[in-house]
Amino acid sequence: MSDAIKFRKMNGIEGKAPFLIGVAGGTASGKSTVCKRIMEKLGQVDMDQTQRQVVCISQDSFYRELTAAEIVKAGQGLFNFDHPNAFDEGLMERTLNDILAGKKCEVPVYDFKNHTTRKDETMTIYPADVVLFEGILVFFFPQIRNLFHMKLFVDTDSDTRLARRVPRDIIERGRDLEQVLNQYMNFVKPAFEEFCSPTKKFADVIIPRGADNTVAIDLIVQHIKDFLTNRQEEIIVETASNNSTPSHVRRAAINEGGQFKRPH
Repeated sequence: MSDAIKFRKMNGIEGKAPFLIGVAGGTASGKSTVCKRIMEKLGQVDMDQTQRQVVCISQDSFYRELTAAEIVKAGQGLFNFDHPNAFDEGLMERTLNDILAGKKCEVPVYDFKNHTTRKDETMTIYPADVVLFEGILVFFFPQIRNLFHMKLFVDTDSDTRLARRVPRDIIERGRDLEQVLNQYMNFVKPAFEEFCSPTKKFADVIIPRGADNTVAIDLIVQHIKDFLTNRQEEIIVETASNNSTPSHVRRAAINEGGQFKRPH
């Protein structure tokens, strides 16, 4: 990504663009769990969405709308959702650019059972300091890959991923066992080898074993903490220079206990 400094509004003052982290990996590799662990360790999970400094978005939200014929094929387990053409690349790029510009965004909510986005429901993404964007092909599209400041690849062996995917698709997505296994062998596995696995070379950090790799997650969390602390100090100093706030008051604005909150 360009080293040019971008700015956005942050509680009434100018702030730098958010730190955008891409999290890639095969199906059921533990991408969303890694992101959840990061959010938990930063004390962001139970925080009001408007106050979060770290937010997470799934690439699953950007599946394109299927035609009537494609929906029929999807219902039979004959549509390849792991192919790059299954995603709305343009919407992904526009959304991430809006996020980098500090804009509030409305992200689609995907209905896996009906293979379509929910027309009357979106997820609001408020401006944040760190944004995690996770999905199987987040590094596949060059113009999207180049937006990330940091790229993580969750590397989990194929047997483990299949063992996780089968119960997930049956319980959460209403599939039957035969359909899940056929889809995995005909689409998921070949697509991983052709489209997802080769993008590992773009990763800055590879996380073997996913969320079980607590050492890797702790190192990433510490990096994010350092970034957030530096960001808050920059904002506090800028605010102080505008308001002549005493230094002891400035320091008090940095929240203790590992939880980060936006300055008011």
